[in-house]
Amino acid sequence: MLKRLQIRNFRGFNALKIDPLSGINLIVGKNNSGKTSLLEAIFLLSGGGNAQVAINDNVIRGLKPSDISTGDPFWKQLFSDLDIGRCVEIEADHISHGQLNLEISLKRQTTTEFSLNRTNGTSVTNGFDERSLVFQYSGSSSKSVKSHIRMTGQGFEVNQPAINFPFQVIMLSSRIGNIQEDAIRLGRLRRQKQEDLILKALQVIEPKLQSIEDNSSSGIPLIWGDIGLSELVPLSVMGEGMTKIARLVLAISSVPDGVVLVDEVEIGIHHSVLPDVWRVIDEAARQFRTQIFATTHSFECVMAAHESLSKDRFRLHRLEIADKRGTTGDGQFQTNRCVTYEPHVIDAAIRHNLEVR
Repeated sequence: MLKRLQIRNFRGFNALKIDPLSGINLIVGKNNSGKTSLLEAIFLLSGGGNAQVAINDNVIRGLKPSDISTGDPFWKQLFSDLDIGRCVEIEADHISHGQLNLEISLKRQTTTEFSLNRTNGTSVTNGFDERSLVFQYSGSSSKSVKSHIRMTGQGFEVNQPAINFPFQVIMLSSRIGNIQEDAIRLGRLRRQKQEDLILKALQVIEPKLQSIEDNSSSGIPLIWGDIGLSELVPLSVMGEGMTKIARLVLAISSVPDGVVLVDEVEIGIHHSVLPDVWRVIDEAARQFRTQIFATTHSFECVMAAHESLSKDRFRLHRLEIADKRGTTGDGQFQTNRCVTYEPHVIDAAIRHNLEVR
């Protein structure tokens, strides 16, 4: 479990520190305050220096090389203020692995070509002038790792040593998911004879649900449910909320001792069942010792988590961007901060109708 997190020069963050973290962390803040970027930073750190995570859809947000103008480094958007002259730094304290450090930089890789016809001395040509995204990782319980990735005309070229990942992670985007992957995860859970966990979770929304199973009879793996009809029906037919809860619980069960990152956790779930949903998430997270980071814009979601989760398990973190700009020797920067609400502060905010989102 992560106990503390610090981010510098990443996307909209010039400098951000979150301390302390808990088992379940709910992230709030206005649009463009960096909620999704916070999840991405944790995702990058989990790679343990694996530069290939930089081409994951959760990091590049659906961008393709063809979407970037000619001459611009493909990963320029990862750097605060688009300043590729400063390194991205992500640091954390992990309960098992100690201090984790990841530095990301763009460095120029120059290939020198020598002429074969050197009748009048040596002719030198700089054939390429490209930038590689370089990951430099170190941890208290593992050796340092350095890798890089660069974009070529044929795709991506990776220089990757062996990696010992510090912790497993799954990132769930707000609306995009893979129902086939969900079915595969359910199959693994059923082999462990733990499918009752997800059945109980889904019955929060659909009490008529009697059983679920992973089945490939349609040609692809899908999750099917018995709600008392003459045949089983696909889980996706039962509504977005059913799919969302199943995906959450299955992700938690798939990364024991790891981290699940959830963007807009409340999407597809009616506010009336949110307290029960949080209790289900907490039960699964405890069982698999999985840490949760979730973002939300919903006041009902915040209140449901506050009311349903124990004080030692839940923290609410609000990301803020200061209206003014500070200055350093390197120039101007926009200030970021995180306000972590203790349970008694949330209680006071509720009584006085104060905004905590």
